[in-house]
Amino acid sequence: MYVEMADIYDRMYHFKAYATEGAYIAEQVRLRHPAARTMLEVACGTGRFLEYFRGAFEVEGLDASVEMLQRAAVRLPGITLHQADMCEFALRNSYDVVACLFRSIAYSRSAERFDAAIQAMARHVAPGGLLVIEPFFTPESFWVDRVTLNEHRDEEITLAWMYASAREGMEAHLQIHCLVGTAKGVEHFTELHRLGLFSPEQFRHAFSRAGLEVEYDPTGPSGIGLYIGRKRAPA
Repeated sequence: MYVEMADIYDRMYHFKAYATEGAYIAEQVRLRHPAARTMLEVACGTGRFLEYFRGAFEVEGLDASVEMLQRAAVRLPGITLHQADMCEFALRNSYDVVACLFRSIAYSRSAERFDAAIQAMARHVAPGGLLVIEPFFTPESFWVDRVTLNEHRDEEITLAWMYASAREGMEAHLQIHCLVGTAKGVEHFTELHRLGLFSPEQFRHAFSRAGLEVEYDPTGPSGIGLYIGRKRAPA
């Protein structure tokens, strides 16, 4: 995933309000941890959230996709970026805030990898710090048999991408078809995105097992909710 799509990713999500959502996250962090200074964003993609957060925190990013990180490095010169799997990464530092946004936790896919991802992220939260995760759909809220079409046009490119929402067990399957038109012609490629469907109970239990006190904001930055876990500081 995100090999061919990396080149057009930012155009695909031209409608996403990164600054507004980033401000929401920063406000929630400051309300709970006013002294927070450092942040690691897991599944940072092309660095659009980091671009906002670096004005409020000392930031680093992590992503599994080399192609996405290459775009982030161009956008964020001087910012440390790590290439690693969210379920098994081990960095030298801990952070006041570890965040996984834009529903990216769903790419952990299975219940076992979901737990491993929460554990890995929690290990990198400094005592008294926060783990902030924006969820994907739950098993009950995910829709199936629905076709989604998005379009973008600018002076250089015309883009359309479409998928039908399907489900296999506890996974959402999105076979994304992309049409990319430029002066050189029209190209077509597909990517299959397999996304885990996790319940609120799974989030609460995973946060608790990782030693975090969790609270749930039902609105969140984009209307789908937000889990915020705090690592207990030593007595």
